[in-house]
Amino acid sequence: MAKHFGEKLKQIRHERGISQDKIREALGYKTNSYISEAERGKFIPQGEKLYKWGEVLGLTPEQMDDLLLEYKLEELGLDDPAFTLMFKEVPNMTREEKASLIRSFEDVIHSRHPRKKRS
Repeated sequence: MAKHFGEKLKQIRHERGISQDKIREALGYKTNSYISEAERGKFIPQGEKLYKWGEVLGLTPEQMDDLLLEYKLEELGLDDPAFTLMFKEVPNMTREEKASLIRSFEDVIHSRHPRKKRS
């Protein structure tokens, strides 16, 4: 459900008074369709595009990682704020370690619900 993540990006953009055009220009696109589709939840921008988008919104890479983490945990049904905070606050945990833990949670969830589509 990339929809929730896209909605969050759109919400932040609106709160900060930033146009889709500004993000489009930063990402080097000719039209706003990429921005619009991501905000509607068709996909989640990956890699440098995600961080460049965050930069335009005034977010650090760490803040974008936190948004993505919250989305992934919510998607897995682990949306308890205390759990999310604990996960963010583990000292010295690298992005790779966080990603590995999320993949492990995904594997457990998907093994229990094999019909649930993996995103």
